[in-house]
Amino acid sequence: MKSIYNWLNQGRIDFSLNDLPEHGVRQRRNVDQRSKYNQSLGRSIEQRPMMINQRNRIGDFELDTVVGPRGHSKAVLLTLIDRKSRFLWAYRLKDRTTATVNEALTKFLTTFNGPVHSFTVDRGTEFSGLVSLESQYGIKTYYCHAYTPAERGSNERFNRNLRYFYPKGTRFEHISAQDLTTTLLQINQRPLKILDWQTPYQVMLTNLSKNSD
Repeated sequence: MKSIYNWLNQGRIDFSLNDLPEHGVRQRRNVDQRSKYNQSLGRSIEQRPMMINQRNRIGDFELDTVVGPRGHSKAVLLTLIDRKSRFLWAYRLKDRTTATVNEALTKFLTTFNGPVHSFTVDRGTEFSGLVSLESQYGIKTYYCHAYTPAERGSNERFNRNLRYFYPKGTRFEHISAQDLTTTLLQINQRPLKILDWQTPYQVMLTNLSKNSD
């Protein structure tokens, strides 16, 4: 079986910051526009089926971006974690624009030798274009409520693990693909109590083997 580590580090992506709210009428207009944007994104996490909530299968992913020093670097890491196995992918991206994110996810979808059923994401603008991947690859995207990172709890936890290796202020354009792969190996080969002391690598590999039978 082709090693799942051959699927790591194959993308780049872009990032845009939200404007800070201003006072008076202009602030209200920005709030109204943000509300309309949130409503137009797509299906809510409240519509996510029990199969995904209970982590019964591989192929349901939580997504996020980890940013570098704001004002100094646009490069980010795009992270994906499989909800069942807790296997973590991270892609070094030049920025976190919608186009860059979709490009990286397309590479992931065409190289990952396993099922991809769903994405669970926050309401960042970088994830506003996932509808195009839904129609092409049959994936369903679920958007979390605003300001509720706990709805992507696995992703948040493993992003903190990444921060152990890449503290805040790290400029990701200076991180080599080999260094990132080595970091992911260490994270994915760490036994977890939630997995009955198996590693994410072991759980992912076992489930991929079952799917290939």
